[in-house]
Amino acid sequence: MAAPKPFNVGLIYFNEEFGKHLEERLNAQEAFENLNGELVKLNAEHVAIHEIGLDFDSKYEMLVDRASHYFKHSMGVFMMYAFKGVRVVNNPMSFHYFIANKDLGFFVAHQLGVNVPPTYVLPPKKTKYLQTPEDFKHHKVFDWHVMTKEVGFPCILKPAEGRAAFHVSKAEHIDELWHQYDMSDERIMTLQKMVPTKHDWQIRCICVGRTIIPIKYIFRDLDASEYIYEEGFLTEEQGNKVVNMARVINRAFGYEMNSVEFILDEEGEPWAIDFNNPVPDARREKLGDVFYNDYADAFVRLARETAMKSQPAPYLPCLNEYAEIARKDISREERFKEALALANEYYEEFDK
Repeated sequence: MAAPKPFNVGLIYFNEEFGKHLEERLNAQEAFENLNGELVKLNAEHVAIHEIGLDFDSKYEMLVDRASHYFKHSMGVFMMYAFKGVRVVNNPMSFHYFIANKDLGFFVAHQLGVNVPPTYVLPPKKTKYLQTPEDFKHHKVFDWHVMTKEVGFPCILKPAEGRAAFHVSKAEHIDELWHQYDMSDERIMTLQKMVPTKHDWQIRCICVGRTIIPIKYIFRDLDASEYIYEEGFLTEEQGNKVVNMARVINRAFGYEMNSVEFILDEEGEPWAIDFNNPVPDARREKLGDVFYNDYADAFVRLARETAMKSQPAPYLPCLNEYAEIARKDISREERFKEALALANEYYEEFDK
């Protein structure tokens, strides 16, 4: 029998324990037959960091990016890999655009029929490029009355470019809201309704490839949040809604690795409140063994499915089809139904 053909997976994770664990898990997989009848074997390694010429050839068929948000050199390099047909998880265009523009994310999800709390995008309080009164002649006074009438109090003020809950604040009344906005400096802020809920927990979905794992999650400041293993904490209907909305969000943004957070309102309806997290937390001490292993299993499944097809990946995520759905003169419910049908072409591809 001929030796299996290597399917090379590059990872960038540096000292992350999960990245090392994932590399080992991928390399431990037995050889298997792809859809072309070829015997293939996953071969994973950390990507070497070095200079890149304009005529380089890639030895990788797939890349897993868990570090380019703090190692900027890999952003452009990984786009070069994507240009050559390598499947990059996540595609850098989606990764780095949406993580810096959560305001757009709220808009896109809402337009596609996902439950997103009422939200307003606020121009920055300050900018070094506008200094004189003449510079501000096109600015209008904010209609705080209209905004706060819709979002109510308490409400949430958070940056459009944000992670780890930095610069997120809750305002109980208008004076507090004004003060928090005055302190926002040059950050673009979003003002969002705080969804009333009966619970002290929310839902965080870890999403990798075609796997979505809803988890009971308690958010706390200072990295004290908690993942809770509890089966059946959602009704079947709630679970289906959460997974379906996560599917639409991930595909509309081009994400294959993400976490999507929901909160249940007082009637038990899920609302998406945070969904631009293209490198979800993977610390074993936070996730616990069950979710940590589920997370790794999802990556193994994605790598095996990619190797099964063994074909070049698109350079850019296919997002235009979702924009076309959002532009239709139909109800948000109908848009969501169409967007979900499109998303399911990806999520159910290997179920056929």
